[in-house]
Amino acid sequence: MQTAPLPAELLDAILETASRYSTAELAAAAARLSEAYRKGLPPRLNSAVDRAAYLVTRLPATYAALRRAAAELPFQPGSWLDLGAGAGAAAWVAPCPVTLVDQNPGWPDFRPATRVHADLTKLPDLEPHDVVSIAYALNELTPTPRRWLIDEAWRLARRALVLVEPGTPEGFRHVVEARKQLIEAGAEIHAPCPHSAPCPLEGTDWCHFAVRVERTRLHRQLKGGTLGYEDEKFSYVVALRGGARPAEGRVLRHPEVQRNLIRLTVCAPERIEVQTVTRRDPRWRAARKVSWGDRWPVLPPPETSVPDED
Repeated sequence: MQTAPLPAELLDAILETASRYSTAELAAAAARLSEAYRKGLPPRLNSAVDRAAYLVTRLPATYAALRRAAAELPFQPGSWLDLGAGAGAAAWVAPCPVTLVDQNPGWPDFRPATRVHADLTKLPDLEPHDVVSIAYALNELTPTPRRWLIDEAWRLARRALVLVEPGTPEGFRHVVEARKQLIEAGAEIHAPCPHSAPCPLEGTDWCHFAVRVERTRLHRQLKGGTLGYEDEKFSYVVALRGGARPAEGRVLRHPEVQRNLIRLTVCAPERIEVQTVTRRDPRWRAARKVSWGDRWPVLPPPETSVPDED
């Protein structure tokens, strides 16, 4: 599984902000955040200590998931618009000038960016950008405003729209509904799907991936954890206005590795299929390196024998 270390400058800024509060204050704020997430409610981040706790416990995961999804973009953007930007993870992901739109005016500016304070249900007049992203914000909206926001985001996206949501059944539902809406609007799906056809998992399972996030000592203290990392599960979609080059297939689960074979669950253009790669298979070396969420070639369908005519 890929590990996404935080940029040193961002890590230093998070810890400096957190140092203004006691561990007890931060732990109480982190508990309030966790309680809101468990109830499916948007977290209240009105106080400075609540925002500091969020920086420690959630910004690293948000950064890692958005970075992983944005890595699928097949071009170098010249401008980036992030809607529902929160603490500004997109400013650390984007390789270009960034505009961050969020209702909360209390977030610190750790990295140069243009800040716009606005409600996601009432966006101001914004200029189109090469890339528009929405990370962990669709789940905070009801269906009608959510659909409106996706329409607006697509209108503002010159080349690509990147959506990231929690890797839960509900998060996937928001992503797959947005995916349908974007396809109806003429978008081409670039990732993670190998096609723009209906999702074969909808209604039976959910499509999600994971990225490993390094934890600081303070992070472990606030979350009550002992491991030096956590695995952030997320669902995502990257939609383009043209020129999509989707993968032949996408690995949907951790590979099942045995001594002489590797079994892969792969999303293919027309189906979900389980592929078995043996040591004699020319793809054996590649299969040993492939991970959950990676691109993967799809086997051709088996030949159907035709009986001889009498």
